[in-house]
Amino acid sequence: MNRKREEVINKLTLWISEPSKVPGGRLPSERELALEMGVSRSLLREALITLEVMGILEIRERSGIFVKVPAGEDFTVSLKTLNLWPEDLLIHLMEMRLLVEVPAAGLAAGRRNENELDQMRECVKRLNNIRDSADEMAASGAFWDSLLHTLVVDAAHNPILTRLYEGLATTMEKHIVRSRNLLLSLPDMSDRILQEHGNLVKSIADKDPDGAMNSLRNHLEKALKQLGRLKGKGISQ
Repeated sequence: MNRKREEVINKLTLWISEPSKVPGGRLPSERELALEMGVSRSLLREALITLEVMGILEIRERSGIFVKVPAGEDFTVSLKTLNLWPEDLLIHLMEMRLLVEVPAAGLAAGRRNENELDQMRECVKRLNNIRDSADEMAASGAFWDSLLHTLVVDAAHNPILTRLYEGLATTMEKHIVRSRNLLLSLPDMSDRILQEHGNLVKSIADKDPDGAMNSLRNHLEKALKQLGRLKGKGISQ
């Protein structure tokens, strides 16, 4: 893909992920968007067409440009547009992770190899190293957090499970950025998350399936509970 077009696509995707930017799901005109993005209309149009082909946008003649609402049966499109869904998505996705990742952790404890275990330990080490940097905790922290969970699923050595999780992974890092930003605003949450990740990797290292599942379930359920409380207080996700 043309690099400039890719940059515009990424910028536009991030821009439309903010509900306030697209009231009623409708984007501004091409001329207004080009000015907003600081790009030419021709380059913007290429990006818009690409996003339409991907199923993220819908360009309606004489009506405008709209964020496309995926059909319930179109799982591929749904995954591509997860970050554009309503705010409740964060909680829904956390529930989905509980269903997928917890059993995977049990399998990983029995099937992981030493290389996979070393990679998991490296993720925990990186997360510990950046714990005191607010900026890195949001960006780099989300990367290493997401990678750790992906490694756990991969270590289950179930190709169907891995493919399913790959679909979620297209939005997982953005999801983790949001959830970490919210959770790390709470007292002592940084230390708790690090400890929970450490407990998970230790159980996998000890080849303890029950311990691994309990550790990951505890980690995700606590996060889900806290996100529910924050939402109840009216804190935007």
